[in-house]
This record gives sequence, structure tokens and C-alpha cells, in this order.
Amino acid sequence: MIEVAIRHHLPNFVLDVHFRVGEGVTVLFGPSGSGKSLTIRTIAGLFCPQQGYIRVGEDVWLDTEEGIWIPPQKRRVGYVPQHYGLFPHLNVAQNIAFGLRHLEKGERDRRVSEVVRLMQLEGLESRHPRELSGGQQQRVALARVLVIQPRVLLLDEALSSLDPVLREELQDEVRLIHRQYGMPVLLITHDVQEAYMLADQIVVIHQGKVVQTGNQEDIFRRPATPTIARAVGMRNIFTGVVQRHALDATEIMWEGHTLRIPRCQCLIGERVTFGIRPEDVIFVREHRPLKYTHNIVEVLVVDDHPTGFDHMIRLQLADVPGIILYARLPHVLMQNLGIRPGQKRRVLLRVRAIHVFSPVKN
Repeated sequence: MIEVAIRHHLPNFVLDVHFRVGEGVTVLFGPSGSGKSLTIRTIAGLFCPQQGYIRVGEDVWLDTEEGIWIPPQKRRVGYVPQHYGLFPHLNVAQNIAFGLRHLEKGERDRRVSEVVRLMQLEGLESRHPRELSGGQQQRVALARVLVIQPRVLLLDEALSSLDPVLREELQDEVRLIHRQYGMPVLLITHDVQEAYMLADQIVVIHQGKVVQTGNQEDIFRRPATPTIARAVGMRNIFTGVVQRHALDATEIMWEGHTLRIPRCQCLIGERVTFGIRPEDVIFVREHRPLKYTHNIVEVLVVDDHPTGFDHMIRLQLADVPGIILYARLPHVLMQNLGIRPGQKRRVLLRVRAIHVFSPVKN
């Protein structure tokens, strides 16, 4: 268990974060400048805040009230910065062994050989960083921190500069490292897909504060605010007026359409904010019988933005030109459905896929 509660005043910015995470892979997620890197550096012992504490298991690494501050070399933290921090004058083996100078040569060589095999660096031991690809440099940086057998692994956007293929390979290796060593991993990213793929837990930080914590489903399907929702890709956010409550749903009036949403504790006539992810906007197959008779709206296909293997499709409510709805489809399904700009289609907004935000507006 890692518990962090720190506060620090900077010019025009206050870092005030508090979270507790377990033994898995935790992603610190949020936009650039939100305080993620400063939080990671504080855990690593590279920055001392004005106020707060850090506890790892039974050990206290920082407690400003008690005057406790454990220096970084005694925390046994594996910290990989965004640009790896390799020593250019040392070869791969020397970079990896840098933190083992206190050990006898035999033990030092054994540990280096072990992580070289784990990180698939065999044959590269005598090369210098300038002779390595980006992915190889990343593996050396990971090997250098793993060789000290750290208690916690901290990755500060360490995968962000890699091309998509290498990035996916390194994401797999992060999971392997966690399984192999069983250590907590804290990883910073502002990439939505990376956060979803890697995280056992997600801590969302915005403007220096923790605004939500939870697993992937909590954050991506049930974001606490519209601001968080937009950050994690829930692009369809609207408001409606409560009309009535049924046993299993609430009916609202949304842009002239009666829409069912999950039952909420809302007053009749109250405005509610709701969202639905683009991948949950379902195109109706007109030649098939409809399972649902509600939450079906007619749309005009405005345009299509391919994003690799899928498509982000911009739709407009057919009878309300200013209202835009986004749908995401895999390429194969896009072709099978024959969706093209200029068409009029019908889409289904499934009740279970709609998320209702609390009345607090953001």
C-alpha cells in the first residue's frame, strides 16, 4: 500500500494531492501541467513539499510534521524519467550496473545478466546510448532501475516518445515486470488508451488536485464530472429535463426527444447532465427487427475521421442542426454498415450505456 498526501505552493499553482493505492499498476492520468510529474518526483525523493507525508507499507518516507525525510538513495525507488536519463559516456552494461557499485563484482554481474535477459538486451551490452533505438534505450532505462530491486517503480511518461509498435511492446513489458517482481508500479500518462490498457487503478489529477480515483470502469464509464469525462474520451455530454420516473429508468426531454436514462434521484423539471461514450452509440440495422423501441434518434452523418483501425463519425441530430453526436466504429463494421457522409441514419443510445452526472455542474 502506498499513501500520498502532499501540499506545496508554487507561483500560480498549488499541488494538493491525496491518494492511496495498492500493489498493482496505478496510472496517474491528467493533462500536462496538472501536477503528475511533481507528485512522482516527490515519491521518488527528488522533491520535498512544504507539507505532507508519504507511506509505503509500514515505512514512512516523508512526514513534514515529524521532520521525517528519507533521501532517495535509501527509498529503493526505480524512477524512469520521460527522456530515460541514460549516461551517454557509459555502455549498456555500465549504465545498468551504475546503482550496484556497492556490491561485489560477482553479484553485480549476476544481477546485470538477469535483467539483460528479462529486457531482451542480449548482445547490446557494449553499445552506448547513441547507438541504440528509442525502444532499446527505454529497455536499458527500465533494466537500470530493476537491477536495484526497487520497492516501487515510477515511470514518468516513459513510453510517450516511442512509436506505436514499440509503445505497445513496452506496455506488455510493464505488465511482465509487475508480474515478475510483484512491485507497485506508478505510471504517468495523458494517453487515454494507455491508461485503459495498463491500469489496475487510475488516479485522475487536474489542476493540482485528485479529482477521481478508481478502476477503468469507474473512470471511463462513470466519470465524476463532465471535465473528467471529456478527458477520458466521453465526448457526448448533454443536458435534459426530467419528465417522469419509471421503475427502472428516468425519462427526460432532450432536444425534443424523450430519452430514457438510468433512474436517478432527480426532481421532476430538474435539468440533468448525462454522457455516453462514442463506442456506445449504436447504428440501427434497418433490415433487422428492433429489440428496443426507445432511445432511437435520426441523425445526419456529417463526416468521418479514420483513427487507424477505427473511425470517429460526427453525427448531427436530423431535426436539431446544432447538436453533434460522436460515434466510434471499427473499420470492418463501418464498411459492413455502409456508412457515408450525407446519409440519414438512425442510432440507438442504450440506457445502460448512459452515465448520469451528479447535479453539481462542472
